[in-house]
Amino acid sequence: MASAADDLQRTAPSLEDEEGAVLLRAALDRAGYRADAVRTALGAEGDGGPSLADVPIHLRRLPAGSPLTALVTLFLLCEPVAEGDLAAALDPFPVERLERLGLVERRDAALVACVRLVPFGDLVLACDRNDEGSSELEEDFVAGVHSPSITLAKLAVRRHVEATLDLGTGLGIQALFTSRHSARVTAVDLNGRALLFARFNAQLNGVANVEFRQGSYFEPVAGELFDLVLSNPPYVISPESAMLYRDGGLAGDAVSRGVVTQAPAYLREGGFAVILISWAHGAAEEWWAPLERWIEGSGCDAWLLHYRSDDPLAHSSSWLQPLAGDRPAHEEALDRWLAYLAELGIEAVAYGAIVLRRRAGGANWVRRNELPAGRLADGGLHVERVFAGMDYLAALSDRLALLETRPRLAPACRVEQTLTPSDGRWSVSSASLVLTEGLGFRGALDGPTMILLGLLDGTRTLREAIAVAAGLLGDEEPSDRLVASATAIVAELVEAGFVLPG
Repeated sequence: MASAADDLQRTAPSLEDEEGAVLLRAALDRAGYRADAVRTALGAEGDGGPSLADVPIHLRRLPAGSPLTALVTLFLLCEPVAEGDLAAALDPFPVERLERLGLVERRDAALVACVRLVPFGDLVLACDRNDEGSSELEEDFVAGVHSPSITLAKLAVRRHVEATLDLGTGLGIQALFTSRHSARVTAVDLNGRALLFARFNAQLNGVANVEFRQGSYFEPVAGELFDLVLSNPPYVISPESAMLYRDGGLAGDAVSRGVVTQAPAYLREGGFAVILISWAHGAAEEWWAPLERWIEGSGCDAWLLHYRSDDPLAHSSSWLQPLAGDRPAHEEALDRWLAYLAELGIEAVAYGAIVLRRRAGGANWVRRNELPAGRLADGGLHVERVFAGMDYLAALSDRLALLETRPRLAPACRVEQTLTPSDGRWSVSSASLVLTEGLGFRGALDGPTMILLGLLDGTRTLREAIAVAAGLLGDEEPSDRLVASATAIVAELVEAGFVLPG
Protein backbone atom coordinates (compact mmCIF):
# COMPACT_ATOMS: atom_id res chain seq x y z
CA MET A 1 0.00 0.00 0.00
CA ALA A 2 1.47 3.36 -0.98
CA SER A 3 2.19 5.84 1.78
CA ALA A 4 1.44 9.55 1.78
CA ALA A 5 5.13 10.20 1.32
CA ASP A 6 5.63 8.07 -1.80
CA ASP A 7 5.29 11.00 -4.20
CA LEU A 8 6.92 13.68 -2.05
CA GLN A 9 9.10 16.01 -4.04
CA ARG A 10 12.72 15.33 -3.11
CA THR A 11 14.19 18.71 -2.26
CA ALA A 12 16.10 20.60 0.41
CA PRO A 13 14.99 23.35 2.79
CA SER A 14 14.77 26.84 1.33
CA LEU A 15 17.44 29.35 2.30
CA GLU A 16 15.44 32.34 1.08
CA ASP A 17 13.53 33.03 4.31
CA GLU A 18 16.12 33.32 7.07
CA GLU A 19 13.71 35.24 9.27
CA GLY A 20 11.18 32.43 8.80
CA ALA A 21 13.74 29.87 10.01
CA VAL A 22 14.40 31.95 13.12
CA LEU A 23 10.68 32.35 13.85
CA LEU A 24 10.11 28.64 13.27
CA ARG A 25 12.77 27.76 15.83
CA ALA A 26 11.05 30.05 18.34
CA ALA A 27 7.74 28.29 17.65
CA LEU A 28 9.36 24.86 18.12
CA ASP A 29 10.81 26.03 21.44
CA ARG A 30 7.42 27.29 22.63
CA ALA A 31 5.93 23.88 21.84
CA GLY A 32 8.63 22.14 23.88
CA TYR A 33 10.21 20.45 20.86
CA ARG A 34 13.45 19.57 22.67
CA ALA A 35 15.54 16.42 22.81
CA ASP A 36 14.81 15.69 26.48
CA ALA A 37 11.06 16.27 26.08
CA VAL A 38 10.93 14.02 23.00
CA ARG A 39 12.78 11.21 24.79
CA THR A 40 10.37 11.46 27.72
CA ALA A 41 7.29 11.48 25.49
CA LEU A 42 8.45 8.44 23.51
CA GLY A 43 10.00 6.58 26.42
CA ALA A 44 13.12 6.35 24.26
CA GLU A 45 16.80 6.37 25.14
CA GLY A 46 19.76 7.83 23.27
CA ASP A 47 20.02 10.62 20.74
CA GLY A 48 19.31 11.05 17.06
CA GLY A 49 15.55 10.56 16.91
CA PRO A 50 13.35 7.46 17.23
CA SER A 51 13.49 4.50 14.89
CA LEU A 52 10.87 4.67 12.15
CA ALA A 53 10.50 0.89 12.42
CA ASP A 54 8.60 1.43 15.69
CA VAL A 55 6.17 4.12 14.48
CA PRO A 56 2.99 2.24 15.59
CA ILE A 57 4.39 1.94 19.12
CA HIS A 58 5.49 5.58 19.25
CA LEU A 59 2.09 6.82 18.04
CA ARG A 60 0.34 4.91 20.82
CA ARG A 61 2.71 6.24 23.43
CA LEU A 62 2.35 9.94 22.57
CA PRO A 63 -0.23 11.91 24.59
CA ALA A 64 -3.21 12.90 22.45
CA GLY A 65 -3.75 16.49 21.41
CA SER A 66 -0.55 18.16 22.62
CA PRO A 67 1.55 20.50 20.45
CA LEU A 68 4.59 18.27 21.05
CA THR A 69 2.69 15.22 19.78
CA ALA A 70 1.79 16.98 16.53
CA LEU A 71 5.41 18.00 15.91
CA VAL A 72 6.91 14.62 16.81
CA THR A 73 4.36 12.84 14.62
CA LEU A 74 5.11 15.08 11.64
CA PHE A 75 8.85 15.76 11.83
CA LEU A 76 10.25 12.69 13.63
CA LEU A 77 7.83 9.86 12.85
CA CYS A 78 7.13 11.27 9.36
CA GLU A 79 3.39 10.66 9.62
CA PRO A 80 0.73 13.05 8.23
CA VAL A 81 -0.75 15.60 10.65
CA ALA A 82 -4.03 17.47 10.26
CA GLU A 83 -3.48 21.08 9.25
CA GLY A 84 -5.49 22.34 12.22
CA ASP A 85 -3.38 20.36 14.70
CA LEU A 86 -0.15 21.66 13.19
CA ALA A 87 -1.41 25.25 13.11
CA ALA A 88 -2.32 25.02 16.80
CA ALA A 89 1.06 23.52 17.68
CA LEU A 90 3.03 26.32 15.97
CA ASP A 91 0.67 29.26 16.56
CA PRO A 92 1.24 32.06 15.63
CA PHE A 93 3.76 30.73 13.09
CA PRO A 94 1.72 30.12 9.89
CA VAL A 95 1.62 26.72 8.22
CA GLU A 96 1.97 28.43 4.83
CA ARG A 97 5.42 29.67 5.84
CA LEU A 98 6.45 26.08 6.59
CA GLU A 99 5.56 25.28 3.00
CA ARG A 100 7.65 28.17 1.68
CA LEU A 101 10.58 26.90 3.75
CA GLY A 102 10.28 23.59 1.88
CA LEU A 103 9.63 21.59 5.04
CA VAL A 104 6.10 20.29 4.40
CA GLU A 105 3.69 19.53 1.57
CA ARG A 106 -0.10 19.44 1.63
CA ARG A 107 -2.02 16.19 1.24
CA ASP A 108 -5.70 17.19 1.22
CA ALA A 109 -6.39 18.44 4.76
CA ALA A 110 -3.14 17.09 6.15
CA LEU A 111 0.52 18.07 6.03
CA VAL A 112 3.40 15.68 5.31
CA ALA A 113 7.02 16.45 6.23
CA CYS A 114 9.49 16.69 3.34
CA VAL A 115 12.40 16.46 5.82
CA ARG A 116 12.96 15.30 9.36
CA LEU A 117 13.62 17.88 12.08
CA VAL A 118 15.63 16.15 14.80
CA PRO A 119 16.22 17.75 18.23
CA PHE A 120 19.76 17.00 19.41
CA GLY A 121 21.13 18.65 22.51
CA ASP A 122 19.82 22.19 22.26
CA LEU A 123 19.90 22.13 18.45
CA VAL A 124 17.18 21.23 15.96
CA LEU A 125 18.59 19.70 12.76
CA ALA A 126 16.99 19.11 9.38
CA CYS A 127 17.95 15.98 7.43
CA ASP A 128 16.50 13.73 4.75
CA ARG A 129 13.70 11.27 5.47
CA ASN A 130 14.49 7.59 5.19
CA ASP A 131 11.14 5.98 5.78
CA GLU A 132 12.04 2.38 5.08
CA GLY A 133 15.64 2.30 6.36
CA SER A 134 16.48 1.29 2.80
CA SER A 135 19.98 0.88 1.41
CA GLU A 136 18.69 2.17 -1.94
CA LEU A 137 19.30 5.83 -1.19
CA GLU A 138 20.20 8.62 -3.56
CA GLU A 139 23.89 9.44 -3.83
CA ASP A 140 23.40 12.85 -2.21
CA PHE A 141 21.22 11.57 0.65
CA VAL A 142 21.74 13.67 3.80
CA ALA A 143 21.91 11.45 6.87
CA GLY A 144 20.57 12.53 10.25
CA VAL A 145 22.15 12.38 13.68
CA HIS A 146 23.70 8.93 14.08
CA SER A 147 26.18 7.18 16.34
CA PRO A 148 29.42 8.32 14.64
CA SER A 149 28.39 11.99 14.63
CA ILE A 150 27.48 11.73 18.32
CA THR A 151 30.84 10.11 19.10
CA LEU A 152 32.74 12.84 17.27
CA ALA A 153 30.77 15.55 19.07
CA LYS A 154 31.67 13.98 22.42
CA LEU A 155 35.39 13.61 21.59
CA ALA A 156 35.80 17.14 20.22
CA VAL A 157 38.09 19.51 22.11
CA ARG A 158 35.94 22.45 23.23
CA ARG A 159 38.51 25.12 24.10
CA HIS A 160 38.05 28.59 22.54
CA VAL A 161 39.92 28.91 19.24
CA GLU A 162 40.22 31.26 16.30
CA ALA A 163 39.59 28.87 13.40
CA THR A 164 37.93 25.43 13.13
CA LEU A 165 37.55 23.13 10.12
CA ASP A 166 34.63 20.68 9.93
CA LEU A 167 35.64 18.27 7.17
CA GLY A 168 32.69 16.33 5.78
CA THR A 169 30.12 18.44 7.58
CA GLY A 170 27.01 16.61 6.38
CA LEU A 171 23.99 18.26 7.99
CA GLY A 172 26.36 20.55 9.94
CA ILE A 173 26.17 19.22 13.48
CA GLN A 174 29.89 19.58 14.28
CA ALA A 175 30.08 23.03 12.69
CA LEU A 176 27.15 24.29 14.75
CA PHE A 177 28.55 22.99 18.04
CA THR A 178 32.05 24.31 17.37
CA SER A 179 30.68 27.72 16.35
CA ARG A 180 30.15 28.36 20.06
CA HIS A 181 33.85 28.21 20.89
CA SER A 182 35.37 29.26 17.55
CA ALA A 183 35.66 32.77 16.14
CA ARG A 184 35.02 31.25 12.71
CA VAL A 185 34.23 27.79 11.36
CA THR A 186 34.79 26.50 7.83
CA ALA A 187 32.51 23.58 6.94
CA VAL A 188 33.40 21.50 3.87
CA ASP A 189 31.47 18.79 2.04
CA LEU A 190 31.46 17.35 -1.47
CA ASN A 191 27.69 16.86 -1.29
CA GLY A 192 25.95 20.03 -2.42
CA ARG A 193 22.59 18.97 -0.93
CA ALA A 194 24.27 18.38 2.42
CA LEU A 195 25.55 21.95 2.36
CA LEU A 196 22.03 23.22 1.68
CA PHE A 197 20.77 21.36 4.75
CA ALA A 198 23.75 22.55 6.81
CA ARG A 199 23.16 26.20 5.79
CA PHE A 200 19.50 25.88 6.72
CA ASN A 201 20.40 24.33 10.05
CA ALA A 202 22.69 27.28 10.74
CA GLN A 203 19.76 29.62 10.06
CA LEU A 204 17.37 27.53 12.16
CA ASN A 205 19.74 27.58 15.12
CA GLY A 206 20.82 31.20 14.79
CA VAL A 207 24.46 30.50 13.89
CA ALA A 208 26.21 33.13 11.77
CA ASN A 209 29.96 32.42 12.05
CA VAL A 210 30.15 29.32 9.81
CA GLU A 211 31.31 29.48 6.18
CA PHE A 212 30.23 26.58 3.98
CA ARG A 213 32.37 25.42 1.05
CA GLN A 214 31.81 22.62 -1.45
CA GLY A 215 34.68 20.39 -2.47
CA SER A 216 36.61 17.20 -1.91
CA TYR A 217 38.36 16.73 1.43
CA PHE A 218 40.99 19.46 2.04
CA GLU A 219 40.88 20.99 -1.45
CA PRO A 220 38.55 23.91 -0.50
CA VAL A 221 40.93 24.99 2.31
CA ALA A 222 44.28 24.50 0.57
CA GLY A 223 46.99 26.56 2.25
CA GLU A 224 44.92 27.46 5.33
CA LEU A 225 45.69 26.62 8.97
CA PHE A 226 43.28 25.78 11.78
CA ASP A 227 43.33 25.40 15.55
CA LEU A 228 40.84 22.53 15.44
CA VAL A 229 39.97 20.02 12.72
CA LEU A 230 37.01 17.67 13.13
CA SER A 231 36.17 15.02 10.58
CA ASN A 232 33.68 12.20 10.19
CA PRO A 233 34.65 11.20 6.63
CA PRO A 234 32.98 8.51 4.47
CA TYR A 235 35.29 5.85 5.89
CA VAL A 236 33.35 2.63 5.23
CA ILE A 237 35.61 0.00 3.63
CA SER A 238 33.43 -1.37 0.85
CA PRO A 239 33.19 -1.94 -2.90
CA GLU A 240 30.38 0.63 -3.09
CA SER A 241 30.37 4.25 -4.19
CA ALA A 242 26.62 4.84 -4.04
CA MET A 243 26.27 7.25 -1.10
CA LEU A 244 28.49 10.26 -0.51
CA TYR A 245 27.95 10.29 3.26
CA ARG A 246 29.15 6.68 3.60
CA ASP A 247 31.24 5.58 0.61
CA GLY A 248 34.52 7.35 -0.08
CA GLY A 249 35.02 5.63 -3.43
CA LEU A 250 38.68 4.81 -2.67
CA ALA A 251 40.20 1.37 -2.20
CA GLY A 252 40.37 -0.16 1.26
CA ASP A 253 41.02 2.30 4.07
CA ALA A 254 42.47 5.00 1.80
CA VAL A 255 39.88 7.58 2.89
CA SER A 256 40.79 7.33 6.57
CA ARG A 257 44.50 7.14 5.81
CA GLY A 258 44.32 10.17 3.54
CA VAL A 259 42.52 12.36 6.08
CA VAL A 260 44.86 11.33 8.92
CA THR A 261 48.06 11.84 6.94
CA GLN A 262 46.97 15.19 5.46
CA ALA A 263 45.43 16.74 8.59
CA PRO A 264 48.75 17.73 10.26
CA ALA A 265 49.55 20.10 7.36
CA TYR A 266 46.38 22.09 8.21
CA LEU A 267 47.03 22.42 11.95
CA ARG A 268 48.58 25.40 13.65
CA GLU A 269 51.15 24.67 16.36
CA GLY A 270 49.22 23.27 19.32
CA GLY A 271 46.13 22.64 17.19
CA PHE A 272 44.04 19.48 17.58
CA ALA A 273 42.49 17.18 14.98
CA VAL A 274 39.83 14.64 15.98
CA ILE A 275 39.05 12.17 13.19
CA LEU A 276 36.73 9.15 13.11
CA ILE A 277 38.32 6.35 11.12
CA SER A 278 38.07 2.77 9.94
CA TRP A 279 41.12 0.77 8.95
CA ALA A 280 42.31 -2.68 7.96
CA HIS A 281 44.74 -4.76 9.98
CA GLY A 282 45.92 -8.34 9.96
CA ALA A 283 44.05 -10.88 12.07
CA ALA A 284 47.23 -11.49 14.11
CA GLU A 285 48.36 -7.85 14.00
CA GLU A 286 47.88 -5.36 16.83
CA TRP A 287 45.07 -2.94 15.96
CA TRP A 288 47.30 0.10 16.37
CA ALA A 289 50.12 -1.03 14.08
CA PRO A 290 48.73 0.47 10.83
CA LEU A 291 47.84 3.75 12.58
CA GLU A 292 51.35 4.19 13.91
CA ARG A 293 52.64 3.82 10.37
CA TRP A 294 50.20 6.50 9.21
CA ILE A 295 51.36 9.08 11.76
CA GLU A 296 55.09 8.40 11.60
CA GLY A 297 56.91 11.69 11.04
CA SER A 298 53.66 13.71 11.25
CA GLY A 299 54.99 16.20 13.80
CA CYS A 300 51.99 15.40 16.00
CA ASP A 301 51.38 13.73 19.32
CA ALA A 302 48.70 11.10 18.81
CA TRP A 303 46.04 9.37 20.85
CA LEU A 304 44.83 6.23 19.08
CA LEU A 305 41.36 5.02 20.09
CA HIS A 306 39.95 1.63 19.11
CA TYR A 307 36.28 0.77 19.39
CA ARG A 308 36.15 -2.70 17.84
CA SER A 309 37.51 -4.92 15.06
CA ASP A 310 35.28 -7.11 12.87
CA ASP A 311 36.14 -10.02 10.62
CA PRO A 312 35.13 -9.52 6.96
CA LEU A 313 31.79 -11.29 7.34
CA ALA A 314 30.74 -9.33 10.44
CA HIS A 315 31.87 -6.06 8.83
CA SER A 316 29.97 -6.71 5.60
CA SER A 317 26.78 -7.99 7.22
CA SER A 318 26.54 -5.00 9.56
CA TRP A 319 26.52 -2.52 6.67
CA LEU A 320 24.24 -4.68 4.52
CA GLN A 321 21.59 -5.19 7.22
CA PRO A 322 19.02 -3.02 5.39
CA LEU A 323 19.01 -5.66 2.61
CA ALA A 324 18.25 -8.53 5.00
CA GLY A 325 14.59 -8.61 3.95
CA ASP A 326 15.56 -9.33 0.33
CA ARG A 327 17.51 -12.58 0.57
CA PRO A 328 18.78 -12.80 -3.04
CA ALA A 329 19.96 -9.19 -3.02
CA HIS A 330 21.47 -9.64 0.45
CA GLU A 331 23.44 -12.73 -0.53
CA GLU A 332 24.64 -11.16 -3.79
CA ALA A 333 25.88 -8.08 -1.90
CA LEU A 334 27.56 -10.21 0.77
CA ASP A 335 29.41 -12.20 -1.89
CA ARG A 336 30.52 -8.99 -3.59
CA TRP A 337 31.74 -7.35 -0.37
CA LEU A 338 33.58 -10.47 0.81
CA ALA A 339 35.26 -10.90 -2.59
CA TYR A 340 36.36 -7.24 -2.47
CA LEU A 341 37.87 -7.58 1.01
CA ALA A 342 39.56 -10.84 0.09
CA GLU A 343 41.07 -9.29 -3.05
CA LEU A 344 42.61 -6.54 -0.88
CA GLY A 345 43.87 -9.10 1.64
CA ILE A 346 41.84 -7.56 4.47
CA GLU A 347 41.52 -9.87 7.45
CA ALA A 348 40.04 -7.47 10.02
CA VAL A 349 38.30 -4.08 9.85
CA ALA A 350 38.71 -1.78 12.84
CA TYR A 351 36.67 1.23 13.94
CA GLY A 352 37.77 4.07 16.18
CA ALA A 353 39.20 7.56 16.25
CA ILE A 354 42.51 9.35 16.30
CA VAL A 355 43.31 12.58 18.12
CA LEU A 356 46.32 14.51 16.82
CA ARG A 357 47.99 17.59 18.27
CA ARG A 358 50.58 19.50 16.30
CA ARG A 359 53.78 19.90 18.33
CA ALA A 360 57.12 20.84 16.83
CA GLY A 361 60.34 20.27 18.72
CA GLY A 362 61.19 17.15 20.67
CA ALA A 363 59.99 13.61 20.18
CA ASN A 364 56.27 13.16 19.65
CA TRP A 365 54.48 10.62 21.81
CA VAL A 366 51.76 8.08 20.97
CA ARG A 367 49.11 6.74 23.34
CA ARG A 368 46.72 3.84 22.67
CA ASN A 369 43.39 3.05 24.34
CA GLU A 370 40.27 1.03 23.81
CA LEU A 371 37.32 3.39 23.29
CA PRO A 372 34.39 2.54 25.61
CA ALA A 373 31.89 4.15 23.26
CA GLY A 374 28.88 3.06 25.27
CA ARG A 375 30.01 5.20 28.21
CA LEU A 376 31.14 8.33 26.37
CA ALA A 377 30.18 11.67 27.85
CA ASP A 378 31.31 15.09 26.69
CA GLY A 379 35.02 14.38 26.53
CA GLY A 380 36.79 17.52 25.34
CA LEU A 381 38.18 18.39 28.78
CA HIS A 382 39.25 14.78 29.30
CA VAL A 383 41.09 14.79 25.97
CA GLU A 384 42.95 17.97 26.90
CA ARG A 385 43.75 16.58 30.36
CA VAL A 386 45.26 13.43 28.86
CA PHE A 387 47.46 15.46 26.50
CA ALA A 388 48.52 17.75 29.36
CA GLY A 389 49.30 14.74 31.54
CA MET A 390 51.38 13.07 28.85
CA ASP A 391 53.29 16.33 28.34
CA TYR A 392 53.86 16.71 32.06
CA LEU A 393 55.31 13.22 32.43
CA ALA A 394 57.44 13.58 29.30
CA ALA A 395 59.03 16.71 30.77
CA LEU A 396 60.07 14.99 34.02
CA SER A 397 63.64 13.75 34.36
CA ASP A 398 62.15 10.38 35.40
CA ARG A 399 58.91 9.09 36.91
CA LEU A 400 60.27 9.29 40.46
CA ALA A 401 60.24 13.07 40.09
CA LEU A 402 56.47 12.73 40.64
CA LEU A 403 57.25 12.12 44.31
CA GLU A 404 57.81 15.82 44.88
CA THR A 405 54.59 16.94 43.15
CA ARG A 406 51.19 17.40 44.82
CA PRO A 407 48.80 15.36 42.65
CA ARG A 408 45.05 15.19 43.14
CA LEU A 409 42.25 13.03 41.83
CA ALA A 410 40.12 14.44 39.05
CA PRO A 411 36.73 15.55 40.43
CA ALA A 412 34.88 13.00 38.28
CA CYS A 413 36.66 9.98 39.83
CA ARG A 414 34.52 7.50 41.69
CA VAL A 415 35.12 4.12 43.33
CA GLU A 416 32.62 1.33 42.67
CA GLN A 417 32.69 -1.72 44.91
CA THR A 418 31.12 -5.16 44.58
CA LEU A 419 30.02 -6.67 47.89
CA THR A 420 29.44 -10.36 48.56
CA PRO A 421 27.96 -11.98 51.69
CA SER A 422 30.32 -13.92 53.93
CA ASP A 423 29.54 -15.29 57.43
CA GLY A 424 26.60 -12.95 57.82
CA ARG A 425 28.52 -9.86 56.71
CA TRP A 426 29.12 -8.05 53.46
CA SER A 427 32.72 -7.96 52.27
CA VAL A 428 34.32 -6.20 49.31
CA SER A 429 35.06 -8.73 46.57
CA SER A 430 36.24 -6.21 43.95
CA ALA A 431 36.60 -2.49 43.42
CA SER A 432 36.98 -0.30 40.34
CA LEU A 433 38.18 3.26 39.83
CA VAL A 434 35.73 4.91 37.42
CA LEU A 435 35.92 8.18 35.52
CA THR A 436 32.35 9.45 35.19
CA GLU A 437 33.20 12.04 32.51
CA GLY A 438 34.80 11.96 29.09
CA LEU A 439 35.73 8.53 27.84
CA GLY A 440 34.42 6.78 30.95
CA PHE A 441 37.61 4.86 31.71
CA ARG A 442 37.60 2.32 34.52
CA GLY A 443 40.22 0.08 36.09
CA ALA A 444 40.54 -2.55 38.80
CA LEU A 445 41.53 -1.21 42.20
CA ASP A 446 43.15 -2.99 45.13
CA GLY A 447 42.95 -1.97 48.77
CA PRO A 448 46.36 -0.30 49.16
CA THR A 449 45.91 1.74 45.95
CA MET A 450 42.46 2.83 47.13
CA ILE A 451 43.98 4.14 50.36
CA LEU A 452 46.72 5.99 48.47
CA LEU A 453 44.33 7.60 46.02
CA GLY A 454 42.14 8.82 48.85
CA LEU A 455 45.12 10.82 50.09
CA LEU A 456 45.74 12.59 46.75
CA ASP A 457 43.94 15.87 47.40
CA GLY A 458 46.66 18.32 46.33
CA THR A 459 47.70 19.22 49.89
CA ARG A 460 50.56 16.73 50.26
CA THR A 461 53.32 15.50 47.98
CA LEU A 462 53.10 12.05 46.50
CA ARG A 463 56.02 11.03 48.72
CA GLU A 464 54.09 12.16 51.79
CA ALA A 465 50.92 10.43 50.63
CA ILE A 466 52.80 7.15 50.13
CA ALA A 467 54.28 7.43 53.64
CA VAL A 468 50.84 8.03 55.18
CA ALA A 469 49.35 5.12 53.21
CA ALA A 470 52.18 2.84 54.33
CA GLY A 471 51.53 3.79 57.94
CA LEU A 472 47.82 3.02 57.58
CA LEU A 473 48.81 -0.39 56.19
CA GLY A 474 51.06 -1.09 59.20
CA ASP A 475 54.46 -0.23 57.71
CA GLU A 476 56.54 2.34 59.53
CA GLU A 477 58.52 3.24 56.42
CA PRO A 478 57.54 2.54 52.78
CA SER A 479 60.00 0.28 51.01
CA ASP A 480 61.79 1.37 47.86
CA ARG A 481 59.73 -1.23 46.01
CA LEU A 482 56.46 0.22 47.34
CA VAL A 483 57.55 3.75 46.42
CA ALA A 484 58.44 2.72 42.87
CA SER A 485 55.23 0.72 42.45
CA ALA A 486 53.00 3.50 43.80
CA THR A 487 54.73 6.10 41.62
CA ALA A 488 54.22 3.97 38.52
CA ILE A 489 50.52 3.57 39.32
CA VAL A 490 50.04 7.31 39.80
CA ALA A 491 51.91 8.01 36.53
CA GLU A 492 49.53 5.67 34.66
CA LEU A 493 46.56 7.45 36.20
CA VAL A 494 47.98 10.83 35.17
CA GLU A 495 48.32 9.54 31.59
CA ALA A 496 44.69 8.34 31.59
CA GLY A 497 43.28 11.55 33.10
CA PHE A 498 42.28 10.12 36.51
CA VAL A 499 44.89 12.15 38.38
CA LEU A 500 45.91 15.78 37.91
CA PRO A 501 49.65 16.39 38.40
CA GLY A 502 50.46 19.02 41.02
